[in-house]
Amino acid sequence: PEPEVSDKKSCYPHCTWNCTQPVCNQDCVPDCEQPRCQTRCPRPDYSQCKIDCQTPHCSVFCPKDSCQDSEGENCSSPKCSTRCARPVCYLKCQDNLPCKNICHPPRCTWNCRNPSECAKPECRLVCEKAKGCAQNYELPALSPAYTVQQSFAAEKAHWVVYGWGKCGIECGKSVQTRKVICSTGEDHECAFSPKPPTQQDCEDYTKCNAWRTSEWTACDQQCGRGHRTRSVWCSHKDANECLGEKPHDREKCVDHGEHCSRCEVELFGGRSFSGWHATFSVGKYETDDLVGRGADCEETSSIRVKGLCCRAKVYQYG
Repeated sequence: PEPEVSDKKSCYPHCTWNCTQPVCNQDCVPDCEQPRCQTRCPRPDYSQCKIDCQTPHCSVFCPKDSCQDSEGENCSSPKCSTRCARPVCYLKCQDNLPCKNICHPPRCTWNCRNPSECAKPECRLVCEKAKGCAQNYELPALSPAYTVQQSFAAEKAHWVVYGWGKCGIECGKSVQTRKVICSTGEDHECAFSPKPPTQQDCEDYTKCNAWRTSEWTACDQQCGRGHRTRSVWCSHKDANECLGEKPHDREKCVDHGEHCSRCEVELFGGRSFSGWHATFSVGKYETDDLVGRGADCEETSSIRVKGLCCRAKVYQYG
């Protein structure tokens, strides 16, 4: 017997979602204006300075005629002079003055943007067994009138999925189907889980990559053996993708159409002929051949017959 339960819902597991709450901060960088700065030094004490001059470059200059301006007086010594470059002097004071740089504090603001990557919350379903729910997993007591023949475990109802069928068409996009049934034979008994799809879109191009051919041309020889041709191309833009061996685009042929049964006779050379009755095959016949077949030709040189088999009748004229 089934256990007596006051509230059937109390036997359902109590489940809740437990999710993390990731913190995402904006991506921020400081944006600052250029501050104004000054270099400040103590006033110099020039009493502590000294003048330092470089050794000047001097030279003695003597004119060509040192007594030219002596008005005839005897020169006891040449009239020479000393000339020097301008002096180069420096005021040398205390080295390394205690100067310092002073700047305003920078004026900065935050330049922010939304984060490029942010962790998604992770959720986990946490379930607890219902409390106070009486469950009896024991089989009813065996009656003396029955015996146990076998023991087995009954499997849970589930969907049985078969393989996909062929695509609806063999060159392009279509739909393919498959069989999906509940293991119990009743679909409503598997309704606790979603039913897998029974159809899906498909593409099949196996028959598209095939060789295509045009119609054969007429035989290149009339009333005889020759060759004929046709165009052969792959339906795929790349001929290497076509399946199978490429068909021939040229083959031998024999022309024996209706036009071959018509008799066409050409006579050459003569001006007057006597009639005769003869049958000729395809070919060219000279005068000796015609005379041998009963022709009486005064000036006939040859006759050409076109056709598989012709019966020619030639009459005298001229």
